[in-house]
Amino acid sequence: MTEVDRWTSPEVPEPARLAAAKGIVPLPPHALVTVVARLLTDPSPRVREAAQGAWAELPANVIGAALESRELPAEALERLAGRSDLPRPLVLRLLQHPGLTPEAASRFAASPDPEIAAQLARNHRLLVRAPDLAHQVLRNPILPPEERSRLESLAAEQRGEEPGPEAAGAGESEENEAELPPALPPVLVDDEAPPPEAEPERENLYQMVRSLTVAQKIRLAMLGSKAARRLLVRDTNKAVVRAVVQSPKIREDEVLAIAQDRTVAEEVIRLILQRRDWVKSYPIRVALCQNPKTPLPKALRLLETLQDRDLRQIAKSRNVPSPVSSGATRVLARRRKL
Repeated sequence: MTEVDRWTSPEVPEPARLAAAKGIVPLPPHALVTVVARLLTDPSPRVREAAQGAWAELPANVIGAALESRELPAEALERLAGRSDLPRPLVLRLLQHPGLTPEAASRFAASPDPEIAAQLARNHRLLVRAPDLAHQVLRNPILPPEERSRLESLAAEQRGEEPGPEAAGAGESEENEAELPPALPPVLVDDEAPPPEAEPERENLYQMVRSLTVAQKIRLAMLGSKAARRLLVRDTNKAVVRAVVQSPKIREDEVLAIAQDRTVAEEVIRLILQRRDWVKSYPIRVALCQNPKTPLPKALRLLETLQDRDLRQIAKSRNVPSPVSSGATRVLARRRKL
């Protein structure tokens, strides 16, 4: 019996279920939210009424913590999607959850909030499984033009059409159900470093990735290995690159390596800058300031957050754009005057 079942099963005495319905049992956030959601349909009217009261009063911080857990099941996510009072920050996190079903997400397809519509449009994993949902998102007039362009481009690729010149390379969120080739080597699906004998397979990885369709590359970028992501982040198709950066498997050390790579496309750096959780990482901020692909206004703003020792290094470096080194010098000078 699972932790949730211990409080929600019909075999559990009603007093225990009633306590759980009130949200007063010691459970981690994801389990607490799941328990209260499940007890909304309990056979006992007393339990249902208590669960309805607790569900309406669930604190935002508890819901937020629950949404951080991959263990939050689809039934709880669907209940959360049905709440009309869910704050926008929690809706945005809900739309990123890997367990969200297309049915639950469809509640937001016609959202009048452009940020929510854009977040849904960027959920590759979800739209891959639900082309109909992607079409619903495209029908939303509030969808930002850049997201619409990417969705339309990928939809055209699925139909076997060539994307138009404005959308070429921009499709990102809709994928067909084509499976990856059946004989892919373990390096494609294993995030651990391959043993020495697997080096020939690593050498074949590049050729194998080249043989994939855009839809398969997106799938691989989202679910594949570190080695695959290292290759796909250099793909010419922006949809593939965005899928790499949005992969639920990508780790901070990978993002740092990308930020330090002076040869990656500027689009990749822009995608990293859009992720607040990554920009909070101090090593990533330092790498972004030193990368010439970082847009100058962003780099100059990031300089303000760096420590003096790193600013001195940037100020003396010949490997950073001169406006950035000059900016580091100005920040240091200003701090000495304070």
